[in-house]
Amino acid sequence: MRLNVDLSALHAAVRRMGAEPVAFSLEHQAEPLDPIDIKLEEGIELLNLKEVESNNGLLSYKGRQILLYIQDQGNSIKKVLEDGSQGRKFHVADCKTLKNMRAKGRFERYVVTHRLNGQFYIVGRDWHTRQNMEGYVRLQVCQNCLEALNYKGAQHRRKIEIAQSFDIQEFYSTYSSFFSHLPRRWAGRKEEEDYTADWPQVTARYKDSKKFTCESCGVNLRSCKELLHSHHRNGVKSDNRESNLMALCAACHRQQPHHGHLCVSHEGMQTINRLRREQGLLHNVGWNKIFELCDPGLRGVLDACCHWKTNVPEVGFDVQDTKDAVVANLELAWPQKRVGLAISDEDRDTARKAGWRIWRMHETLEDIGRFAAEIED
Repeated sequence: MRLNVDLSALHAAVRRMGAEPVAFSLEHQAEPLDPIDIKLEEGIELLNLKEVESNNGLLSYKGRQILLYIQDQGNSIKKVLEDGSQGRKFHVADCKTLKNMRAKGRFERYVVTHRLNGQFYIVGRDWHTRQNMEGYVRLQVCQNCLEALNYKGAQHRRKIEIAQSFDIQEFYSTYSSFFSHLPRRWAGRKEEEDYTADWPQVTARYKDSKKFTCESCGVNLRSCKELLHSHHRNGVKSDNRESNLMALCAACHRQQPHHGHLCVSHEGMQTINRLRREQGLLHNVGWNKIFELCDPGLRGVLDACCHWKTNVPEVGFDVQDTKDAVVANLELAWPQKRVGLAISDEDRDTARKAGWRIWRMHETLEDIGRFAAEIED
């Protein structure tokens, strides 16, 4: 039997909240978990390192960002279970340690995973008791990986301190623009349970009262409302007093304390910076502001450029063809030198065809001296 249901009142309510109704079908099914994502959460043992790819220097497996570690801790298993910092380090980048192992033809029994809770399953055989042991433990990140990415300035700051405070969720969020696939069980989603039942109405009214403008960077997102969030200043999700709320674009929101788990897609980040540029918010920006406005995955490059005292780049620069049509978008650009960096392969290839010299993130960090010379006045 066919049912005719009048949803006009519901649609009107949706519009009052500042959104638009979407098509609904009873035939729609929830998107299933990809088997590879399930396996990666458990951990996949590799035959050799050739199965791991490099995406701008970040480790990748079948298009997903991953962590790489050695599961078998050997005779040290008991000591490592008691103190994870004593174990073999896990890798997040194609660092010199992995490159040396490839060059020497040494292949340990590595495991790839994208678990976000920091717990690694390890095994081993105790040297004293000769007993097999296993368990979960927090391992430390490889400091060579941090240096390869210049993560948080690791190339000229104390890597040990960065490693000790390393947070996997924050790391994945930092480089979310580089990967189309993110871990399906993204930590932080449980926080939705902390919001009040009327939160959808509260946030819609608040964003509307702020004219859909980010209260931090000033970008107006009326044309892309999904990229504007309502932030609780004191972190209490049930405290919906207007004085406790703040309208923030997704890029500014994830920079708030304890919001390292938030991620923004490459498309979302490009959209925010395109609107910022169109609205005149990216003109004459200094070094301090550049770090806030650029894609966080390129802060390692910015930090290196700042250290080398290069010229300040432009953020979210549009490359145009001979007919002034926009053909590519660069995350960072030095227009006078026609040099830039792009995250996506498509933007990079198109800009090169238009006569630009485009660098990849890891190429810049591996040869920062040559790059700095290329953009000198």
